[in-house]
Amino acid sequence: MSEDLRFKISSALKDILGRDLIPDDFIAVFELVKNSFDAHANNVHIRFENIEAGNSRLVIKDDGKGMNYDDLISKWLFVAYSAKKDGTEDQDLDYRSGIIGHRAFAGAKGIGRFSCDKLGKRLYLETTKDEPGAQTEILITDWENFEVNLKEEFSEVSVVHETKQQSDHGLDHGTVLVIEELRSEWDRRKYLKLKESLAKLINPTSRNEDLGFKIFIEIPEEEGRDKETDEDHLKVNGEVKNFIFDTLGLKTTKIDAHISEDGKFISTELRDGGTLIYKIKEKNNYPLLDNIDVTLYFLNMSAKQTFTRRMGIPSYQYGHIFLYKNGFRVYPYGEPGEDPLKIDSRKTYGFRRYLGTRDLIGQIELFSKTDQLKETSSRGDGLIKTPAYFQLEEFLLDVLKRLERYVVDVQQWGLSVEDDNSFDVKSRISDLIAKLTGSEDLVEFETTDNFLNILETSQINSAETIVKNLRRLAFERADDHLVDEVEKATGKLHELKRAKEEAERYAEIEFAKAKDATAKLQEQVGENLFLKAINTSEYQEVIALLHHIGIYAGTIDNNLKGISLRVQNDVPLSKEELNNIIRTISFETKKILNVVAFATKANFKLQTEELKLDLGE
Repeated sequence: MSEDLRFKISSALKDILGRDLIPDDFIAVFELVKNSFDAHANNVHIRFENIEAGNSRLVIKDDGKGMNYDDLISKWLFVAYSAKKDGTEDQDLDYRSGIIGHRAFAGAKGIGRFSCDKLGKRLYLETTKDEPGAQTEILITDWENFEVNLKEEFSEVSVVHETKQQSDHGLDHGTVLVIEELRSEWDRRKYLKLKESLAKLINPTSRNEDLGFKIFIEIPEEEGRDKETDEDHLKVNGEVKNFIFDTLGLKTTKIDAHISEDGKFISTELRDGGTLIYKIKEKNNYPLLDNIDVTLYFLNMSAKQTFTRRMGIPSYQYGHIFLYKNGFRVYPYGEPGEDPLKIDSRKTYGFRRYLGTRDLIGQIELFSKTDQLKETSSRGDGLIKTPAYFQLEEFLLDVLKRLERYVVDVQQWGLSVEDDNSFDVKSRISDLIAKLTGSEDLVEFETTDNFLNILETSQINSAETIVKNLRRLAFERADDHLVDEVEKATGKLHELKRAKEEAERYAEIEFAKAKDATAKLQEQVGENLFLKAINTSEYQEVIALLHHIGIYAGTIDNNLKGISLRVQNDVPLSKEELNNIIRTISFETKKILNVVAFATKANFKLQTEELKLDLGE
């Protein structure tokens, strides 16, 4: 014989869903702010009262849609239920005819309300629904009542309900949480840390930014101390302002990567300062990922100094790669001292090959609707380790590797291309582009406007590879613009080859001339009769001239070696460069021949005087 049984739920469930899952006071406040955001609030005020005087309390007030009696029963008092998760949260907003824009929900666990217990022993909740004729509903909860008898069932512990005609806090609609008998100590240092943490809570570049959401901190006891500083980041009271990385003016290398909403493609853009290095579109080889953005900045010394000057603290104290889901931060990603993505552990295997958290700042943004990328119930432990999460780690690593290839292989940990526009840097950029364009997954390619100038200073082999790869891509995609660019590049490549061959011929001729002149000089200098026949004064003058001959010969040798190295490495010489080198070698050779011509016993004095005019020394 069978019978149906029912689970019994102890009142201790309150701690399991609240204080045990929420690691600290900051995350508890975050959960309540996220609830305000999900309630379509435009403003949320966080106010600490009587902290120093005693009878401390925390008031969190928003102007969101609020709740009525039915909402309290079916949502707030329904433990672990989330209307956000089952898709019914905004069904009652239809009457507003779309006045409230859609927001991706920041929370969907149904446990955020227990953050109130983490913060204090008693909760006074006042809420007014945004609907005609709404009354103000009151709930009073004493969390310690759940701790009296752990054998008592959770549902048997009562909370007090009241109804008023209007809000005591002057709200037409919205929710007020008054948390009393705070469990933790609060002081100015902790307020500032809360403000700094809240500044990172909402991503200002998120697609939610146009909907408008502001956070304010109000602590009357700190107003006097705030007046003692002019630095905004050292003031407690006021609006919490989150910054946008782009507004910091970081003149450094930046990479952006985006997986399309349909999950088919990955678009990546790399910039060195204000210069576009490349922009590519590839097939997405991460089948479990879609609608994800990654932005990473390399923090060179200049960027770190700029960050410290603008933010008031060093970048490593602020954080590194933050992760946002639907615009709201997920902990502990990016937190100083935390490395859940194992970036620093990877750097230990190659200090000068890999970037660490101190070299980086940026963000990962998740907008995917998949259940494979969601937070753990224990707030502060990040995302659940699903197959999609591990693909996310791989995707981030691939983006990081592309940034590293540029910083390490092209910049060689040195200057930006905007500061060092030399042949060597351009040559390394062309090698990088040659490898990128060779990928079979490449769909679209775009590079800097002066692409042909980069080709002009590239090694011939790299340039040929780039043109070949781009020609294939252009015809595969029927991209007329790219076809035209490839044809221009092909013509430029032919010019480079002709210039290279001409440079090699000129180099051979001049090398032969210089070799003959050097041999003749050695023969003349070796004649001892000349030195024996002159007096001491003349001897000193000849020694001086021989010193200059050594300088002239060294100049010739350096120019010839330079030509030889460039020919060996397929480095083209323009006609102008070649003519300059030839003129230099010819001039130095004439100087040597003039010395040889008068280096005879007869008329030495006369020739010496004439030589001083010819050489210009």
